[in-house]
Amino acid sequence: MNAIANYIDNLRVIDGHEHLIPQSDRSKMKADFFDLLHYLSSDMMTAGLDATFFDRNKNKMSVEEKAKIFLEYWGKVKNTTYAQMLRWAVEDLYGMNDWTVEGICRLNDRVQKASEDPDLYQKVLTEKSKIDLAFTLIFTTKVDFHYFRPVMWTDHMVKIRTLKDIEMIEKEAGSDIYDFEDFIEAVDTIIKRYFDEGMVATKIGVAYWRSLAVEKPTKHEAETVFNKLKGSHLSESLSQEELKPFQDFIIHRIVQRSIHHDIPIQIHTGHQEPSVSSNGNRITNSNVTDLIPLLLEYKKAKFVLLHGGYPYFNEYLSVVKNFPNAYADLTWCYILSPTATKQLLSQMIEMVPQSKIIGFGGDYSQVEGTYAHLKLARKVLTEVLVSKVDNGDMTEYDACDFATRVLRNNLIELYKLNLKPASLAKEDLHVN
Repeated sequence: MNAIANYIDNLRVIDGHEHLIPQSDRSKMKADFFDLLHYLSSDMMTAGLDATFFDRNKNKMSVEEKAKIFLEYWGKVKNTTYAQMLRWAVEDLYGMNDWTVEGICRLNDRVQKASEDPDLYQKVLTEKSKIDLAFTLIFTTKVDFHYFRPVMWTDHMVKIRTLKDIEMIEKEAGSDIYDFEDFIEAVDTIIKRYFDEGMVATKIGVAYWRSLAVEKPTKHEAETVFNKLKGSHLSESLSQEELKPFQDFIIHRIVQRSIHHDIPIQIHTGHQEPSVSSNGNRITNSNVTDLIPLLLEYKKAKFVLLHGGYPYFNEYLSVVKNFPNAYADLTWCYILSPTATKQLLSQMIEMVPQSKIIGFGGDYSQVEGTYAHLKLARKVLTEVLVSKVDNGDMTEYDACDFATRVLRNNLIELYKLNLKPASLAKEDLHVN
């Protein structure tokens, strides 16, 4: 079975979901060790650490003071996979072997020095991780197209609560918004601009702040809400219940424009990160079954359902199995729980056509996390596929073909990337 492990370890990957900033921006911010924590910060917060520790603008502690607090909470969270990813990243990439205050301070210097290296992304993404291209969501299309393609959030066009929010859309669209028709045109203008600037998918992340359930309001119902907002000259805001018809109408519009531009729609489903949601949302808001009305209505859309729907795995699998316009995406899953992802992936192989599965998205804000996450993803995928072969459910060739599709070729096809698909020949792999 070494043939499967070797093949997956050397397969060049398309990374379907990241939050990586351009290398030049990382250099300007002088990113250090504490900027690598990302997901681990969520575990540390749920273990009791105040969120302001992670705020660059508010935390004025010295490196030594930060290191002491980090180590105190490291002892509380080092069992989690988030912690394991940090350990793998700094041990593999920086030779970290001294988990003391002094060791953290020396590591901090090494990370800062790496942040100044203009070849850091080439070394970590292209060479160490074997990633040919990654999709990144950083609220701009101005990314380094050598490494990235942008995916753009659309929530700010949906989450309109005050007159000031409308004015922000007005500014971005570069046009006056006097009535609801003007607002719709502004949405269309913004999405077209994103597309023209290289966006490969739209992103709907509303599950972080409301339910995924989208009803079918009339234009008049949405316009009535808009007119209420437009008349709120004293900065009054409306309740979520009042705003829902407007929000739902705009979500429909975003899906329609994504279809028009023939690009997929990535939708957050399942688990929410505490450092983003501040523990203030309900996990039930992100159940993938609430998307069924949209899936039924927009048969020409390509809905990429992120994060495996965790913890609603079974419902998620049923949905992506049954709907031709729904694609499974394992972004984030491996680091949430490799054990749960093994089970999910094993069932997914049994249930979902392999052409509809996206196998990896690191979902990290710094490349070190991406490196560690992909290392884990390759390990989990290998273990699952070897188990399938051992059980007689797949041949070694079919296992490698599955990996090729979910880690590379499916993304090239779905997102229409100008990259070469990986070819698979039995004589080259020396598998049966």
